[in-house]
Amino acid sequence: MTPEVLKSLLATATEQLGWRADEVKDFTSPTFRSRTTEAETKAIPGLFGLRLGQYPVIVAPIALDTVEGVTAALKRLHAQMVVARSYMYEREVINAHLLLCATSPTPTGDWARLVDLIERDETVCRKLVWIPKQTAVQESFDAFLARTFLSMPWEHVTAVSDAQLDKTHELAQRLLEKYGLGQDVAQQWVSLAEQLIDDPESLVTELVLTREASK
Repeated sequence: MTPEVLKSLLATATEQLGWRADEVKDFTSPTFRSRTTEAETKAIPGLFGLRLGQYPVIVAPIALDTVEGVTAALKRLHAQMVVARSYMYEREVINAHLLLCATSPTPTGDWARLVDLIERDETVCRKLVWIPKQTAVQESFDAFLARTFLSMPWEHVTAVSDAQLDKTHELAQRLLEKYGLGQDVAQQWVSLAEQLIDDPESLVTELVLTREASK
């Protein structure tokens, strides 16, 4: 599986949200915007620059082989993202992502450890790794997508009107009784708090009077 497949799937998912999905070749440029004649990074094959809605993204391959190999690859990708940021709008730099496609993972490799190493490293930007399944590409992509900014689970939640809120007054009454108030006084305090919620001065006065009257 290649980063180009990931790029295509991301573009489709973005457009399904009604967002624009644009390829931005400048994000993969080896030179800073202000120094176009001086190469700052070595070319990394398989890179794609995208703007998905308000999110600037570099799609890149990552070989899940060894810790040393992954660390070296991240160093190169960090350098590329630093260059790419010179082409981004100031407001979107904070949203920059590296979305990585695992390529040719070794059968005996510790994939989970390497993915954890990559995704915990938030140097320069956030990173997520897609490990495609040859026999279930869309399924594995959907699982990956659910961890990205393109996931909107609330879109699939049925709205509920007039849902009953937690009855916190019962908890408040139990706590008041626990710390020394009698049951009747605790009930009165909770009732007063509900009635005078917007008048704290009157509330304090009434609470004190109620407590004094119970003695």
